[in-house]
Amino acid sequence: MKFKSYYWAIIAAAVVVVLALALPFFVFRDSGDSSSPHSAEDLQNMQNQPADYGPQIAAFQDLINANPNDALAIAGLGDVYMQSGRYADASDQYAKAVALSPNESIYYSRLGDSEFALGMVDVALRDLQKGLAINPSDQEILLYLGSIYAQTGRQAEAKQNWQKAYDLNPTSRFGHVAQQLLAEQENPQAGGQSAPALP
Repeated sequence: MKFKSYYWAIIAAAVVVVLALALPFFVFRDSGDSSSPHSAEDLQNMQNQPADYGPQIAAFQDLINANPNDALAIAGLGDVYMQSGRYADASDQYAKAVALSPNESIYYSRLGDSEFALGMVDVALRDLQKGLAINPSDQEILLYLGSIYAQTGRQAEAKQNWQKAYDLNPTSRFGHVAQQLLAEQENPQAGGQSAPALP
């Protein structure tokens, strides 16, 4: 008996269905399987491991030792300190970067963020305002200001700063964050927090 072309089509379709049903069992392992890199146990272990910032800190310190006036490297060290939760050290580094490059709004932005993390609200607002005076189009500073205002109960000022950040460039990542923050402020139940951390 000769197979006609429609028989081959039926066989091919059956093979595709069998593969479609069987493939997920081979590709995606059960979340209870501890050997899977996608298992809940493995993800929990990764989250519980402390990050080792030592190599990054050492690299930035080497750059700073080679050029003590490198504001970018100093701010980079501050960024690593912020990521590792060493807010006072981060604030010190950002203050040095501001002293070396007082016309760079980004350093005021980072300094204000670190000061707020230390609970120094008034000092953080002052330094963020200094940065905004240098660059009124700095969306990151506007987002930080809005978040600080929101977290200290000054919702109208928060909205004003987030709206400015959005209006400056709605398609940037900061514009998207501003849009999200504005939407969450309008409907807090939909988004959870009224002032989430910046990306």
